[in-house]
Amino acid sequence: MASQNTRRRTPRKKTIFIVEDNEVYAASLKAFLHTRFTDIKEIMIFSNGETCLSELRRKPGFLIIDYYLNSHIEEAQNGLEIIKQIRAQASQTNIIVLSSQKNLDVILDAIREYDCNYVQKDEDAFNTIERTIQETYLRKNQQVHEWQS
Repeated sequence: MASQNTRRRTPRKKTIFIVEDNEVYAASLKAFLHTRFTDIKEIMIFSNGETCLSELRRKPGFLIIDYYLNSHIEEAQNGLEIIKQIRAQASQTNIIVLSSQKNLDVILDAIREYDCNYVQKDEDAFNTIERTIQETYLRKNQQVHEWQS
């Protein structure tokens, strides 16, 4: 029943970016999101933030980014560095930081200063991402509705 609700309440901007250097994890998340949001036009996976930045012109509705992005490219910037650049280039993008990062300062910095959601990378992460997308979409639609009334 929740997935039927989800299908009716997907973001208007139907592109999602996943920035994750673990290819298997990224592919699993992409498959999961396709099953939950069937009218998503495109889900793009990037193994590093620098490549993602070059595609921001596609204006993703949501961007899901891992905090640690240097497992394959040592000089790759971390998620927080990329988030700063995303905010400078595409301030309206909804960002979900997905990570096993447990440093509270990093989490609070991303959430407060850069208006991000944080999802702990654990066994419930995919479901939490689904709920976060739904709640963000519903909250923003409510704000638009209230403003238009």
